[in-house]
Amino acid sequence: MSGVDWAQTFGMGRHGLYVWPAFGLTLVILGGLLLHGWRARRRLQRDLRQRWLRERRP
Repeated sequence: MSGVDWAQTFGMGRHGLYVWPAFGLTLVILGGLLLHGWRARRRLQRDLRQRWLRERRP
């Protein structure tokens, strides 16, 4: 069984300076999109609930 050289895997030679920041930026953007979608969904549910309550009143 051969061992994995983690320093070489994470370093990626000269490409590591490009790959890891791009990977991190991708994770930050995806996290932001998830947070934005979650907040928009909550806002929409709140607005729809308020509208339903207004229309339900006599």
